[in-house]
Amino acid sequence: MTELVKASRPRVLGGITVKIETSCGNMYVQMNWCDGKLFEVFATLGHSGSCASCESEALTRSITLGLRCGIPCSGYVKELRGIQCPNPRPFPRKTAVMSCPDAIGKAIAEFGELSPKQLIRLLRSSTSSQAQSERDEETQAMIELKCLAEEREKEGLND
Repeated sequence: MTELVKASRPRVLGGITVKIETSCGNMYVQMNWCDGKLFEVFATLGHSGSCASCESEALTRSITLGLRCGIPCSGYVKELRGIQCPNPRPFPRKTAVMSCPDAIGKAIAEFGELSPKQLIRLLRSSTSSQAQSERDEETQAMIELKCLAEEREKEGLND
């Protein structure tokens, strides 16, 4: 039998966090890369201390161990996608989540095979769209303040 060799974890890794709505609440799947490959996966549910949280932690520890020993992402996607719990979120179909393991498999399927260049592009686009959203909110707030000031000015003139 061939012995698997577990890669050491560097002190610092970079990655992304993906928010996925599950029937157990929001799940945040953190994926970190090392040497251009997915290296570790963590999953956090909004409800800490629940059985689902413990099971997600155990599952992602197992996934991380496998990734560090060279098991490809596709193996996890194949095993996790489609696992169904008693309370799935089947709609909308495009974002359907059948269970917490299905959500983890979905995140790995969508992002796990990203190259370093694709990962950098994703991170840049998410921060730029977030910055744009913040600018849009600031602009909307300024417009509302201006309208409010104009209304008050008109009220003052009509008194």
